Amino acid sequence: MSLFQSALDFLAGPGSGGAASRDQNDFVGQTVELGEMKLRIKRVIAEGGFAFVYEAQDIGSGKDYALKRLLSNEEEKNKAIIQEVCFMKKLSGHPNVVQFSSAASIGKEESDTGQAEFLILTELCKGQLVDFIKKVEQKGPMSCDTVLKIFYQSCRAVQHMHKQKPPIIHRDLKIENLLISHQGTIKLCDFGSATTIAHYPDYSWSAQKRSMVEDEITRNTTPAYRTPEMIDLYSNFPINEKQDIWALGCILFLLCFKQHPFEEGAKLQIVNGKYAIPQNDNKYTVFHNLIRSMLKINPEERLSITELVNQLQEIAAARNVNPKSPITELLEQNGGFGNNGAPRTSLSGPQPPAQVNNIHNAGYYGDPDQSMGGGFLDILKGGTERFLTNIKDTSSKVIQSVASYAKGDLDISYITSRIAVMSFPAEGVESAIKNNIEDVRLFLDSRHAGHYAVTTCPSAPTGPPGFTTGCRSVAGR
Repeated sequence: MSLFQSALDFLAGPGSGGAASRDQNDFVGQTVELGEMKLRIKRVIAEGGFAFVYEAQDIGSGKDYALKRLLSNEEEKNKAIIQEVCFMKKLSGHPNVVQFSSAASIGKEESDTGQAEFLILTELCKGQLVDFIKKVEQKGPMSCDTVLKIFYQSCRAVQHMHKQKPPIIHRDLKIENLLISHQGTIKLCDFGSATTIAHYPDYSWSAQKRSMVEDEITRNTTPAYRTPEMIDLYSNFPINEKQDIWALGCILFLLCFKQHPFEEGAKLQIVNGKYAIPQNDNKYTVFHNLIRSMLKINPEERLSITELVNQLQEIAAARNVNPKSPITELLEQNGGFGNNGAPRTSLSGPQPPAQVNNIHNAGYYGDPDQSMGGGFLDILKGGTERFLTNIKDTSSKVIQSVASYAKGDLDISYITSRIAVMSFPAEGVESAIKNNIEDVRLFLDSRHAGHYAVTTCPSAPTGPPGFTTGCRSVAGR
């Protein structure tokens, strides 16, 4: 059995094992009725512990869709999935949002799996933006106009969310959640972390309330895209839709300079707004002030999404560019318009606890060529994500930093909702540079009491003389 499959079996929970995967493969070739549509299941295009995504064809029209099948045996997960569906239905219809078609569910009593089942039908997109960018950049940096189109269309999707009453906050905007449609336009996806709830901390907030909000943030956001007000709740800045503006600033920086402004979610850099626009850049200078206007420490000083869209329209007019038009530079390097007949792939990116509904955006498209190596995707990887790179989970979340512990930040990161990685814990004076073994034990007992196991995974001795390198992985049930 492959490492990947054994990891999926573990993530799927007791009793599911390889049988779950075989059951989902048996789903291929069947006909499913969803409302008035009859769908023929053509192939699996993505899979994870609790969800499988298929390419499905409407027998009547011959049109292809993405059909996501989610399994859940917990009431809270059911509610989270239903909320995601509600957001998708409300936002659908905008040209830069993945189009929702229909959804259905059956209770665990009626299901062959013994769990509640949810089916979500959406449009099938051409591919994921980062994969298209990889091919383009083999020949050199993207043109300024291409970056403008990508970013403008992304902002238009966010504007549609923020215009709702109350505003819908995406909370997990990042480059991985941007897709390319068959028409060559940007599509925003993955609304599993979206919310309409804003927080307004003040001096009346107790430490317990701040801790609860911090846990919620940890579950629903990606470390590198978190805002200063999320990391330092005692700053008492509002945590509202302006968090999406900060994330958009990170995306634009990444599109221009092929690196993240806050690599691996460095907390001190984020809290202090410490990043550096390359001094020698003369290709994307038109975006420099926009980046600065989005990456403001005080959220009240950041541009609103409407101000941002207006400024982008002014830039497009000055450059004589239609920012809504298809992004031809990406399509020309990726087989042009239309279906790409992608092979089966797997879901990627670990998920935080209790977020089974956040299925990786592979569920919305047939992947482009996965043989492309390195390049643009390399900058999205860092630190512990290189550990066990074959392990995939059912969400678009990247590595989740553990919330601050009472005795100080522990060097521990979640790779999936059930697997974490850390350096070897230490005792005595050595604990000054490593996790203290007692702190680690207390942390694990407080979060996973009676439900964790610790295993050792040594690595090559690349540290300075006298230092032991390696890691420990923690598997929770």
